[in-house]
Amino acid sequence: MSADAKLSPLAVVVATIAMARSVSAKALARIDPNDDEDAEPLGLVPLITLGVALTYSLWMFWHWKFQPMQDLGHHVGLSAVVADYGRPGSLYPALYDRPDPLNANSLLYSFAGYLGKMIGVSNAVRLGMTFYLAGVPLANLYALRVFGRSPWGAVLTVPLAYNMNFVGGFANLLFAAPFMVLTMPVFYRTLIAPTWKRIVASALLLVAVFLSHAHAFLWVGVLSFTLTVAFFVLALVTRGLSIKERLRAGFKVAGAALVSVIPAMLLFYRWYQWSFGTGKAEGSVQTLTSGFDNHFGAAFKTPAALFTDLWNYALKVFVDETDLILVYKIGILMMVAVCFSRLHKWRRPVVMEMAFALTIASYFFMPEAIDSNPVVGSRQIGVALWFVGAMVSPVPASVSRLARWIVIAGILYCTRDYLRAWHDHMVTFEKTEANGIEYVLDQTPYRQRMHYVKVSTDFSKVFTWKPNWHVEKFYMADRFGQVPDNPAIVSTSSIRYKAGVDPHRITYHGPDWASWSDLWSYHELVLVHGWEPTEKQLEEAKLHAVRIRKEGSWELWRKKGDWQEKGDGAPPNVR
Repeated sequence: MSADAKLSPLAVVVATIAMARSVSAKALARIDPNDDEDAEPLGLVPLITLGVALTYSLWMFWHWKFQPMQDLGHHVGLSAVVADYGRPGSLYPALYDRPDPLNANSLLYSFAGYLGKMIGVSNAVRLGMTFYLAGVPLANLYALRVFGRSPWGAVLTVPLAYNMNFVGGFANLLFAAPFMVLTMPVFYRTLIAPTWKRIVASALLLVAVFLSHAHAFLWVGVLSFTLTVAFFVLALVTRGLSIKERLRAGFKVAGAALVSVIPAMLLFYRWYQWSFGTGKAEGSVQTLTSGFDNHFGAAFKTPAALFTDLWNYALKVFVDETDLILVYKIGILMMVAVCFSRLHKWRRPVVMEMAFALTIASYFFMPEAIDSNPVVGSRQIGVALWFVGAMVSPVPASVSRLARWIVIAGILYCTRDYLRAWHDHMVTFEKTEANGIEYVLDQTPYRQRMHYVKVSTDFSKVFTWKPNWHVEKFYMADRFGQVPDNPAIVSTSSIRYKAGVDPHRITYHGPDWASWSDLWSYHELVLVHGWEPTEKQLEEAKLHAVRIRKEGSWELWRKKGDWQEKGDGAPPNVR
């Protein structure tokens, strides 16, 4: 070609794209944890798609402060105890034992409590839930690459993070989820090629899972034990080795597993004694759920209830039938992907697939309640969805381009469908049931005692369960007040009321709340939801208190009395 020859614009574009792809391929190869030469390379397109889905998901989460997460308030409140415990004027040292960061179910409180001193407890807890929403897909991405699978499977885990455990508001369990998923590939590599670096990484992850949530730790223990037994047996039956070499390989696997789990097991033993042993008598602990003593305080569902709740309780997130249709679509996609995966012989073991299958199966044999902790077994369906990436991983293009693109198209379709459905339901929820909460709570004074009167105790008409059932605990997070109806009375909580403290939980609700004498004896603030008073009930309320704010079906009342002249009690750095 002559020196003065000109390249066409199309040729320039093609050359630029080719160069960019070459550079990106080399850059991605350097960060890709995959060591399977036959696996497809890490591509830029699925990563961009994952990034777009994650960005939209997190935008939805941060756009609305009050999410449909029933028990989130519990965890917001106990995070506030950590944040305000050492400050002058705090209510909490007189009420609660000092938070112990080495207990199970404490890591979120430590994270949100100490970070909340700087950015506010509500924001810190929301960052913790962001760690869940972003961490599960990213952990799946890492795990998929370790096992030589396509990164496309991680995209579907973005919407599936909004599952039963999310609407249940099980914040400690959610915080444990990314650590749970990461444990699988890290522990696998520790077993097959143990090094001290990998053993330490496995040990730290197991400790993180334990500190996040006891349930998560026990289930990860089951999965890790299953992996250990499998690779121990494989070492013993390896061909071409002498019996001595097989035994050495087997005990190398067992030794790596044992050393990895010892730190977490020591913490677990300490916590178990404190929660179920002699330490249970310390502090103000009430057992809320009765079980059967001959089964370690465990209560199991009947077979009929297991199959009934499989949909109504374990899978459902929307009140309408939208999620039923979504489940069908995702189920079909999963079956298609599994069928296509038979076309390819994977060089790495099906560890993530095993984790998914065992977790689904565990729903049918795990107890539903243990001592004072309900909804145990039913959580397992949601936990299984955290491992679903490998179940929809498409085969490489070299095996079948058609099969690959069918699965990818299904992933894109289901992801868009689910996120759009979640957005539409959130819009309805915020316009109706959550309307007014943030405005009303914004007027609360610091460091007082609040009771939440739930006149309207109906389940949500948008999301399953009762999304607004514990929203008053945001008063603890934002104003460091006291709301007695929190899990500090439960033996497995990482924060307990002190021995002899009467939190004075008022568990009844009704439109005549203003006439309850013990309400005014123990509380200065009353949050009311769904109250349609008679003239007599309204006059009774005005006799004892002043209504500060009202918006939608929410209103805030403040007790009359000289205590108002003492100031709001705000710490200087949070006014």
